[in-house]
Amino acid sequence: MKIRVLVVDDFPLARDGLIASLEVDPDIEVVGEAADGQEGLELARELRPDVAVVDMHMPGLGGGVLLSRIRKEVPETRVLVVTASENGQMLLEAVSAGAAGYLTKRVSGREIRHAVVTVHGGGSVITPELARHLTRAYSRVSEGKAVSVRPLLTDREQEVLRLLAQGRTDREIGELIYLSMRTVQNSLTRIREKTGMRRRAELARWAVEHAMV
Repeated sequence: MKIRVLVVDDFPLARDGLIASLEVDPDIEVVGEAADGQEGLELARELRPDVAVVDMHMPGLGGGVLLSRIRKEVPETRVLVVTASENGQMLLEAVSAGAAGYLTKRVSGREIRHAVVTVHGGGSVITPELARHLTRAYSRVSEGKAVSVRPLLTDREQEVLRLLAQGRTDREIGELIYLSMRTVQNSLTRIREKTGMRRRAELARWAVEHAMV
């Protein structure tokens, strides 16, 4: 079954480019497109797509509000932000609103298609470069938070989470600290249970908040 995608972007050329890039993959079907946040929300309610690809900079109903509304009203739809902004605060807004992934428009069509497949499968996507922006945006954290994480997570779990927050994949984490994929995934399961965070972007934010990166 094809992955049903809604594209929301107020810039026609960007929207057309995204649609063309996505439809290269025979397993992806663009079922709708919207030129602003309000239209995007209405189409999300009507079409109930698997994934909504959303820009953050739009007139009227902005990207952050749109994300929150989609997460609340169409919870089965996963949201992937593809925007021109690399602003750390904008990234935090998107993650806090429930985005499953965040990419800049400088990435390739192949990377966008891969991200759509990843978020549809329950994963999250954030590039190492954006992870660094996230780190800087959360640079002002208290020493107490850094200390409090130690009894919560084991040394191995802290290392796995630190690498995840740097934008590493499970495979890369395993290669860097000599763990099998299963061990990395088991560690992430325990980290999710202990922190209450579920998405990779949320785990990355939690790691930065607790001064782990």
